Amino acid sequence: GSLKALPGEKLQIELRVRNISQAPVTITTSVRDFVIDQDGETPIEIADNVSNRWSLASWITLAPTEQTIAANATVVLTALIEIPQDALPGGHYAMILHEPQSQSDQAVTAGGSQTGVNQRVGTLVYVTVDGAINEEAYIRNFSFPKFMEYGPVPFSFTVENNSDIHITPQISVDIYNMFNQKVDSIPVEKKNVFPLMNRDFDGQWDEIWGFGRYRAQLTMSYGSNGSLVVANTHFWLLPVTIIIAVVSILFILMLAIFAIKRHLSHKRKLDQQKIADLEAEIERMQSKTE
Repeated sequence: GSLKALPGEKLQIELRVRNISQAPVTITTSVRDFVIDQDGETPIEIADNVSNRWSLASWITLAPTEQTIAANATVVLTALIEIPQDALPGGHYAMILHEPQSQSDQAVTAGGSQTGVNQRVGTLVYVTVDGAINEEAYIRNFSFPKFMEYGPVPFSFTVENNSDIHITPQISVDIYNMFNQKVDSIPVEKKNVFPLMNRDFDGQWDEIWGFGRYRAQLTMSYGSNGSLVVANTHFWLLPVTIIIAVVSILFILMLAIFAIKRHLSHKRKLDQQKIADLEAEIERMQSKTE
């Protein structure tokens, strides 16, 4: 979760760092702003100055910035966050990095959200500055395969976040059949989407067999006010190969039945003709006898 603060407010948090090696480790702790990589998940530190819009590193003071951790021990450091009076409302982000001073030192672990860079570990810090925060997000490219014979049926979409803050949307996908009856509901994994970023999502409907045209409705709720976004798409789930095989078998059976009936009808006509011929022959013989 993120910390919340007012402009001019001061926050103090404690971070725990554990040495999981069998020897003492001396670490240096620093703070950096970061951006999110194109995968929408991996944080990348920024060494240069960044826009004050998202910056948090310049507001954080660490104590201590250097300390030695005994083997299998945990130490505590303090981060003081001082929010400027003119801080822009919305999300501000930084990563606190812990780095062994010696290359021979083993890695350490940090409590909270973690990311590893070589032998460094870090904690991501989110601060939301209160105020007039714009919350605006959209669903893009919601799609299923247009046609499939059988499932599971994959789907994908993109969340575009134009907010002043990161969001963690709650998303579900409902499936409706051709009679507009709801047949299933698919939950989607929660993921953070950072400001002015797009993040891809995917999933699948695990149904194997279906028949006809289906409608998929995606519902996304996000933000402090529970804003809603709805998107719809259609797809076909139809076992064409099986249907063709069944129709072919039925057609062959109908041809066989028709051929049998025709044969029986023809045989019946021949029998009737033979009977008529015999009756005519009997009548001729009786006429000759008289």
